[in-house]
Amino acid sequence: MRSVTLFTVLILSAYFAHSFGVIRFGKFSISASFFFLFPMLVVFGPIITSMAAYVISLFQYTKIDLSRRIYSGSQYAISYAVAGLAIQILGVNIYGLIVAFAIFKILNFILVDLFLYFYLDRYRNFRDALKYLLLESGIFALVIPTAYVLYLNLDNNLILYFSVYTLLFPFFLTYMLSVENKSRMELEEEKVRLSKYVNELKRVLEVSELLKSNVSLVDLMMRVALIIHDDLGWEYVLVSLVRPDDSIERIAYSGITEDDFKKLQANCPTLSFVKNIMRDEFKVSNSYFIPEEADINLPDEMVYVGKYDVIDGTSWKDKDLLWIPIYDKNGKMIAYISPDKPKNGKRPSVEDITILEIFADQVRVAIENSSEFETLQEKTIRDPQTGLYNHTEFYNRIDKLVQEKEKFSLLMMDIDDFKFVNDSYGHQAGDVIIEYLAERIKLSIRRGDIAARYGGDEFTIILRGTEKMIARTIAERLRLSVAEGNPPVKVTISIGIAEYPSDSLTSNGIISVADKALYMAKMHGKNQVEISN
Repeated sequence: MRSVTLFTVLILSAYFAHSFGVIRFGKFSISASFFFLFPMLVVFGPIITSMAAYVISLFQYTKIDLSRRIYSGSQYAISYAVAGLAIQILGVNIYGLIVAFAIFKILNFILVDLFLYFYLDRYRNFRDALKYLLLESGIFALVIPTAYVLYLNLDNNLILYFSVYTLLFPFFLTYMLSVENKSRMELEEEKVRLSKYVNELKRVLEVSELLKSNVSLVDLMMRVALIIHDDLGWEYVLVSLVRPDDSIERIAYSGITEDDFKKLQANCPTLSFVKNIMRDEFKVSNSYFIPEEADINLPDEMVYVGKYDVIDGTSWKDKDLLWIPIYDKNGKMIAYISPDKPKNGKRPSVEDITILEIFADQVRVAIENSSEFETLQEKTIRDPQTGLYNHTEFYNRIDKLVQEKEKFSLLMMDIDDFKFVNDSYGHQAGDVIIEYLAERIKLSIRRGDIAARYGGDEFTIILRGTEKMIARTIAERLRLSVAEGNPPVKVTISIGIAEYPSDSLTSNGIISVADKALYMAKMHGKNQVEISN
């Protein structure tokens, strides 16, 4: 009966220790079940202990796949069986127990540390493995005298219970050592990580001056890509520019071959495609990390896939994406950076992404200070013939004023009988008249007012902070200036005026009211200025 009780206590303790008491030292681990299985080996022999070790490993309460459970159980069964054979040959004495202990540890070291950890790519080097072997052996050796005393005093209840009780001390000692080791390693890792971030921040501040240098936009972005590759620790880098017409152009790269970059340039995504993927569920800080598991449908020709070493769930995967958007002062995205695969092979932390965002903000300043980018922006919002704002930009400006509820008057105008001019004198003469009217408009408006070519021979002026009665005076002055000018062909203009917010509360409404006033000016004989009723 006493043997049954002892066996039950030992096997239950071994099961719980193996399932919940695995103690880790770095990448190596210690199974605390040895504290209870080795005494079982001494008292009950190798066959029972080997079977118990195999069953415990097979049914342990941990998330380990079946093949690992079978291998673990088999190696424990072999190790305990051979160690038990040594005890049977040498007898249950201190010498026999020490030899059995040594045999077990050597077999366990070969089958686990040198084979299994190497196969799972958790093996670091032979010196570390020996260090942890000596650490394990020093702690596990504490079980030898307890097991020997337990064997000699099976009939003595007091000593039996005391021996089982003392088996807990090496277990707790090992656990405390592992906690201390884990805390020390985490502290070291934190120091290394902080040192890395400090160095990266210093580098970001150093290159901020470099990015302010007067170089072409492409050269500037190539420097950005190179800095992210060399100094911020990313294997592959793409920098894409969002042009004012919302098209995307990939303009810089690092870590990628020129041929691969040209393929990516030829297959740029659309802005709507990019924004559709930039969802809140993928947002990290102010950037977007789209993991491979999200299963986003990305055409192969649109993404770059490099060489990756996927080891575990924290590794950077083939289809992982990280986008660092860059916004201008008005909140419009003007570029984005696509770093791919950190050089440490791990998915980025929030701190890693924050460093990139700090750097991206420096890039934003550099882009906005680039005269080339400013010229590019102006070209896309200006009418090439007159230099006035184009139709699209006119709507952007009037929508913004309405959103901000700023008072303004709108002048809608066109050239009287312009079709007759074109038909009689030719389109070349018509172009000269268009340019002439544009110059007259530029001379008649104040700083801050907005003039645009609405389309064909139609023009608009937004007089900010101006009531329509004052706007009428300005319109009359412009009408007379055009009529009294000396272009190749004498022309006149008709003008309609509406006021925000008194005539309408929407941009489309104001345009419609001004257009109706222009129609009335035409109906009243042309060369007129009409104010909305």
